[in-house]
Amino acid sequence: MANAVAVLMVETELPIMMTCAEATSIPKGTCLKLTDPFTVIASSAADDEFGGIAAEEKIGGDGKTQIAVYRRGIFKVEAGTTGVTVGKQVKLEAANEFTDLGANENESGYGWGSALETATNGETFLLDLNPC
Repeated sequence: MANAVAVLMVETELPIMMTCAEATSIPKGTCLKLTDPFTVIASSAADDEFGGIAAEEKIGGDGKTQIAVYRRGIFKVEAGTTGVTVGKQVKLEAANEFTDLGANENESGYGWGSALETATNGETFLLDLNPC
């Protein structure tokens, strides 16, 4: 199930509108990286800064430069190769895959929230999306 998109389980806060490139296509549930103030792109690698999770699909070339983004909520997401541990803060390991946050990494904007379950490579777990 590599690079599965996040699935909203509990909406704890409404999504907000953020800026994105007009030509960009972003599937609903994609983890988003913050690039410039209030601008997001699809995550692609380890240690991408927290931007949020796409609340809707963004169709490339549709003339729109905004996308609805969840910044809080409970989501079902996928663990990366090193897995996640219940109660620990997590970060992106790859596009839409998570691993435990290392010491001092939340100061860099890598923290995405905390794992509500333990999971190994490829397993899904519940994530309390809440930037560190």
